[in-house]
Amino acid sequence: MDDRRPDPTQDTWSQWLPDLESPGATTSTPPSAPVMPPPVPLPPPAGRVDPLPYAATPIAGWVGPRRGQAPPPPTRLGWAIVCTLFCFVPFGIVAIVKSTQVNSKWALGDWEGARAASRSVKTWCLLAAAVSPGASMLLFACSSVGHVVGSL
Repeated sequence: MDDRRPDPTQDTWSQWLPDLESPGATTSTPPSAPVMPPPVPLPPPAGRVDPLPYAATPIAGWVGPRRGQAPPPPTRLGWAIVCTLFCFVPFGIVAIVKSTQVNSKWALGDWEGARAASRSVKTWCLLAAAVSPGASMLLFACSSVGHVVGSL
């Protein structure tokens, strides 16, 4: 029979293990363990600037308006709500969505996007007001034709 277990007297790592068989045995230190020098810290990479403390670190993603810049464009949310309630509802809903994008784009620094969203609100409100009389007449005509046909 082939016994593949190593002989405990032949290995070197068991020399520093405690002797568990004899009473009162203490642990011994490894015989001549190599002493490693402490690691040498690496220098920082060239051109690297240490970060500022957390409170003083500027947040690059939240820039807001610059000094001397014009105020944000109007959101026209009131007009969008009026167009939704009294004019063509689908176009009014699009106008409300566009009006909620104005301030968030302005705060993120997308000034042209904010101006475009404000102009888009105006366009959708005008379209809702222009389509509203035609849509109302079409709805009235369809309902009146339905009553006339139903009475026949």
